[in-house]
Amino acid sequence: MAFLDNSGDIILDAVLTDLGRKRLAQGSFKISKFALGDDEVDYGLFNRNHPSGSSHFDLEIMQTPVLEAFTQTNANINYGLLSLTRSDLLYLPALKSNDLVSNSAKTTSSVYYLAVNSETAGKIKTGHSSSAYVLQSDQATDTAIYIESGLDTPNLTGDTSNRSSYIVNTNLLDSTFNLYADSRFIAALMSPSRTSTFSNKTDGTADINMTPLQAASATSTTPVLKNFNAFTAPGINNGVTFNSLISATTISVIAGPRGSVTALNFSVASELGATSTGTRSSMYDLYGSYDQTIFGGGEKYDYIDTTIYVEGGVSTARLQLPVRIIRYAGT
Repeated sequence: MAFLDNSGDIILDAVLTDLGRKRLAQGSFKISKFALGDDEVDYGLFNRNHPSGSSHFDLEIMQTPVLEAFTQTNANINYGLLSLTRSDLLYLPALKSNDLVSNSAKTTSSVYYLAVNSETAGKIKTGHSSSAYVLQSDQATDTAIYIESGLDTPNLTGDTSNRSSYIVNTNLLDSTFNLYADSRFIAALMSPSRTSTFSNKTDGTADINMTPLQAASATSTTPVLKNFNAFTAPGINNGVTFNSLISATTISVIAGPRGSVTALNFSVASELGATSTGTRSSMYDLYGSYDQTIFGGGEKYDYIDTTIYVEGGVSTARLQLPVRIIRYAGT
């Protein structure tokens, strides 16, 4: 790993992959697409109170070392910049996970636990005295990960008028969500039907029915993320609005107008699903860990950590879900 000298202007730093060098040697190398990102920029360093005036507001940002280009896929840009034709947009949607709903999944140490079978799920539920901390593979009516898309700002009241003005009429409503998951571990996506509902009643209480979830196969592979498949989940209209009786933020994690929401679970690869008396998959050794006492005591677990990427179908806002695929291995 190395850093570029950015004391002057950096015009372009490019490194060709093996495929790029091959095509260059063949005379067929051609740049047809490119992406821009700002993953290395810490905008918290922007200092409006700099004693030297406005020309120095971004001085610390401009002096931050920049990494040299990588050849690994998706090593430089995790959150690409957008090209928007409209010049009147004041707010852009964000994606946030919701753990306020009664059957929404909660994380343990910032990780979602995805049990490969009912035996494992039962062990974790007993340990936590709750079903909220574990997803079970292929389950349609149990715990799910809820994802909301909306304008996460207190500057706009989360009512239907602002939803129409700032999300629907600006074509920023995510009617679908794109998901990207490692095909070695995730076999299918579980998501809600279009008849699902997510709103609050006139008295402010929740009116939510997002299950049963339905299984969906991958729609394609992804050229950017190696071994990853692409899935599509429907975006259900988020009808949670401002209410003077009960705060809407007791149901929704979006502070302002809300666009859409989805609920997610996953089916793990069948090879990973053996019970404690079955044969352990070699993938736990290759890609994860096995016989780990991660919850204390004498119970042992095998697990694989992976990341599932969620992207708004229109807004292209992105969210990463850290998932631990886990199997009870015995004592």
